[in-house]
Amino acid sequence: MKFRPALFHLSARCLRETRRTALVVALGMTTAASAQEASQRDAADDVNTPLSSAANIGQQSVGALLPEPLASWNGLRPALAKKGLTFAFTYQSDPMANVSGGLKTGPAYIGRVQAVANFDPEPLTGWKGALFQVSTYQIHGVGLTGAFIGSYAAVSDIEALATTRLNEVWVEQKLTDWLSLRIGQLAVDSEFFLSPYLGIGIGGTFGWPPIATANLPGGGVVYPFATPAARLKITPSESVALLAAVFNGDPAGPGVGDPQKRNPYGLNFRIMDAPFAIAEAQIKYGADTAPGTLRIGAWSHFGRFADERFSSDGRSIWDPNGSGAPLQHSGDFSVYGVLDRQVLQKPDKTDDGVFAFGRIAWAPPDRNIIDFYADGGLSFQGMVPDRPADQFAFLATFARVSPAARAADLDANFFLGQRRPAHTFESILEATYSYKAATGLLVQPSLQYVIHPGGGADPHDPLRPIPNALVVGVRTTIQY
Repeated sequence: MKFRPALFHLSARCLRETRRTALVVALGMTTAASAQEASQRDAADDVNTPLSSAANIGQQSVGALLPEPLASWNGLRPALAKKGLTFAFTYQSDPMANVSGGLKTGPAYIGRVQAVANFDPEPLTGWKGALFQVSTYQIHGVGLTGAFIGSYAAVSDIEALATTRLNEVWVEQKLTDWLSLRIGQLAVDSEFFLSPYLGIGIGGTFGWPPIATANLPGGGVVYPFATPAARLKITPSESVALLAAVFNGDPAGPGVGDPQKRNPYGLNFRIMDAPFAIAEAQIKYGADTAPGTLRIGAWSHFGRFADERFSSDGRSIWDPNGSGAPLQHSGDFSVYGVLDRQVLQKPDKTDDGVFAFGRIAWAPPDRNIIDFYADGGLSFQGMVPDRPADQFAFLATFARVSPAARAADLDANFFLGQRRPAHTFESILEATYSYKAATGLLVQPSLQYVIHPGGGADPHDPLRPIPNALVVGVRTTIQY
């Protein structure tokens, strides 16, 4: 079937941790430059700062609650930090349930441990401006999306194949005050097409959305994947940053079934696939009382992509008299924009207030399942009396199934004599509240309403539309 079923993409589409998760991990590192700081250290006032309200919650780890010998590993951790070696650990768990609609109702549990190690060689060797990083995941449980929802976007941004896998391994060198180069095994979604304000969303779509993950080989070089790559960053001024990167374009390699099973441990290190290139300009704007950032970018994949409707002889792929082999296109691309701003600032604490954010993206409709995507929302930080670290947000998304893919559905009805529903769009609404229960412990209930999961048609039964789904869950994050 040419219109690829939603479930085929779900495991490949599970998105890498959102900006919030990366920042929470980084903020657990209290003894040296954090992982997020490392990616921004070449510009003290990078356009990604000030950090979002999502990043400002739970800035201390649970180590602060432990006796000193346990918190410091009996003095080993600060001793290693003085030598340039630091560690951070984060555990996140997502018990969730689909209470109505979707493919079926029921509960599921997914959990993930992330470990990050940074090494600054300067204290030991005098090598200045360099940073090494290694990060890994231990993922356990089963996500809710595939068996219960059937949506293009995962309802949890930590959903992935249960395994222990290597994530990113890189070295970054600061070449000048305004230029840095990072090489190694990288993930696209660690720096591109992001807004820090979107980080509070638990849904995977608020990391890298389905206009990329549903369209690219293996779901793209995003969570839980990373591939060999090189990234260049230029910061000509305090308000402007320019990023460009080239990745191996298929993290799992060709094959059928779940791409994560073809690269289950993150050790494939593929280098011969068609490349994926991306570039982004980040521009800080607005006064100090209403700061914001505009990001404009584009990506291009240099592989071959099957047409969503037509075969190589120009007939519909559903035409029994046609060749049946999809028309092949050379390359794929997308353009996007991200806009965020603090729209209300508390007079007594400028980092708190109300934050607005949104993203928009377009891709060619002839070779992509999703050709248009938009999301956005409002986040409220420090607005609850006597709860300065708490945060709540309302978010919404819209992913449009391309006209070519919808037309293929109608062709199928014509040639097969069926009355299957045409795929239209998928939209997700989320409301969430992040509660700082204790130092290093966050509890975050979430409510998601998935409209037209998988574009509205059941991948198991094309004649049956998928009902809208209501998902409830509570995320727990422990930082150390």
